[in-house]
Amino acid sequence: MFRKPKFKSRFRVETVEEEGVFLLSERGAIILRDRLYQLLVPLLDKNLTTDEIAEQLQDKLPAPYIYYALMELKQKGYLIENEEVLPANIAVFCEHLNVNLENARHRLQTTKVAVKALGTPFALEFIATLESLQIQVAEEADLEVVLTDDYLRTELVEINQKNLARSRPWMLVKPTGTIIWIGPVFHPHKTGCWECLSQRLQGNRPVEGFIQRRKNYALPLTPPLANLPSTLQTALSMAATEILKWIIQGENKRLKGVLVTHDTLALETQNHTLIRRPQCPVCGIIKQEHRQPLPVVFGSRKKTFTADGGHRCLEPEATFEKYQQHISPITGIVREFGKLSRNLNGLTPTYFAKHHFASMFDDLSVLEQNIGGRSAGKGRTDAQARASGFCEAIERYSGVFQGDEIRVKNSYQKMADKAIHPNICMNFSQAQYDNREKWNAYCASFFQRVPEPFNEEREIEWTPVWSVTHQCFKYLPTAYCYFGYPLSSEPNCWADTNGCAAGNTLEEATVQGFMELVERDSVALWWYNRISRPGVDLESFNEPYFQALKSYYQSIHRELWVLDITSDLNIPTFTAISRRNDVKVEDIILGFGTHFDPKLAIQRALTEMNQILPAVLASHADGTTQYAASAEPPVLDWWKTATLENQPYLAPDNNIAPKVHSNYPQIEHNDLLDDIKLCQQIIQQRGMEMLILNQTRPDIGLKVVKVIVPGMRHFWKRLGAGRLYEVPVQLGWLKEPIPEEQLNPFPMWM
Repeated sequence: MFRKPKFKSRFRVETVEEEGVFLLSERGAIILRDRLYQLLVPLLDKNLTTDEIAEQLQDKLPAPYIYYALMELKQKGYLIENEEVLPANIAVFCEHLNVNLENARHRLQTTKVAVKALGTPFALEFIATLESLQIQVAEEADLEVVLTDDYLRTELVEINQKNLARSRPWMLVKPTGTIIWIGPVFHPHKTGCWECLSQRLQGNRPVEGFIQRRKNYALPLTPPLANLPSTLQTALSMAATEILKWIIQGENKRLKGVLVTHDTLALETQNHTLIRRPQCPVCGIIKQEHRQPLPVVFGSRKKTFTADGGHRCLEPEATFEKYQQHISPITGIVREFGKLSRNLNGLTPTYFAKHHFASMFDDLSVLEQNIGGRSAGKGRTDAQARASGFCEAIERYSGVFQGDEIRVKNSYQKMADKAIHPNICMNFSQAQYDNREKWNAYCASFFQRVPEPFNEEREIEWTPVWSVTHQCFKYLPTAYCYFGYPLSSEPNCWADTNGCAAGNTLEEATVQGFMELVERDSVALWWYNRISRPGVDLESFNEPYFQALKSYYQSIHRELWVLDITSDLNIPTFTAISRRNDVKVEDIILGFGTHFDPKLAIQRALTEMNQILPAVLASHADGTTQYAASAEPPVLDWWKTATLENQPYLAPDNNIAPKVHSNYPQIEHNDLLDDIKLCQQIIQQRGMEMLILNQTRPDIGLKVVKVIVPGMRHFWKRLGAGRLYEVPVQLGWLKEPIPEEQLNPFPMWM
């Protein structure tokens, strides 16, 4: 019990006779209905002891009633001791935070703050603001606050290291500019450090990074910053208030590992989570020198979601919620994520993601692609499309070379049978190598280019990949395994996305990656040989979505059909095709899908086609298609010139009855491990080998793998010997292999 109780300073106390007592505060109101409180109120502001209050009310109420009422008011947090512990303005603030005033005073008296300024001359103003809040400023302090104009200033490297060594928390503030940055508060060994933040910041500044590489700049490219007295005062005051909270509460959960931005133009505040990176070279727990490659071990994973996109262990909503902290233009790996506007029909939801990506070809066109967006998501439902786009962005990010990957240096010749020749995976022909300069000049996209022939004598870096087939490590060039691997003078291989997939578990990602390999291999066999394949009777699948989508396409003057392009691997694979039927230019678009479940495979093909559809929907006033400026020459060439008449293999083969649902065996595994075993069996039966590269990043957690089956084909124009020529003959699609020069001249452009 307080000696001399009074209502807390944050309350305005009003009594309405015969109704009750009202405690009004800035953040709400409390009603005390008992008549006893009406008797107490006049006495609680007279500096009386509890005994004196009981004595003055003894004629009206028994003393135990009065003591009980006072105790109840105290327990509910409405009363404090009637003495001045802190200035009234700070006391009210503390009360709103439910901080004991005595504790707050003690912490303010014993906690010191150091202030340092880098690139900004406002340290004195900030110190004055801190001192106005009773905060003590000293050189030797419990918390260091650094004011700066750029969170990537090189001086912060040393500040970070010193505070880590001292286990002292510290905080960053950018008080200048139209967007104020406050925090994070770095807590050594509890949150990420500045190096963790720096890695993300650099990834989210692709333009600045491009200029720095081109001009060999070491310092950050800080733009001119607005410096209004009003916004500066706002920034310094906000930062000082957060430091006050950190002191009086003993912590500040809002800024612990969180950067808060305040946009003074939009009057919006956002939180940006600092991710602690286990692989951080400064504060991380994973030490590069102790790392060894680990075998890929699969376990039982029950399927819980099979309705859209693939078979998963979590529903798409749960996946997105679990990893959405990675979306931020400052601390995220996805700097922007959103929905494409063209989905008025509700059938074609598509999401886009802009994120850090790197390529061997560090040129302006690649930079523009990175700025415009690198990933997209598709699905029958909005939730699946959102999760798909987000997971693809994480997949792409995880596949970018960061420098801490396990690798060994040697030549192909000296690696002996441990190494896999990269062209067994890339499958370029000798003619393509011979004509690469002319072809590369035509290709705007790096993924369609042809590298130099592989030099088997040159020492390069190799990455261990796990052979699921032989249960041992094999090695592939690191340049083939990771995007953005530093360019050599004669690059002879580079990474692609084929077989890359993200999933809630390793098993989930592996199945998805393998299905992509099968899909693209099947597309290559069909596309480059221009083989007519049977159509599919969509009505036989009894799926309302298929019919609704077909009706929608008809409403925008487009035909839609599906072909079965299943190969010798006997995993249902389909291509969805659509063309305009009201104008001469048909703008033919395609989508592909593979899965053990044929209905799901068709759905994947249709939703992938939906993802392409917005690129050909916009029209000029005369009705002709308005293509995006970013559309590449091979793609435009296809859209403008390809027709069903001059590309007859796009039409269903009328000599073969359309495929119906009952034509496909129903493989009903409830466990993803069973799917993996079947995938492995299919590959081994055809004398091939399944390899897995685990690209999962410790700071993200979503599992990412690259599934590799040497000999299987990408659908890009890679025309080397092997399955492309052999399988169509084995299946009876062709009587003899088609010569390379007679293959489809259109490269697969997706």
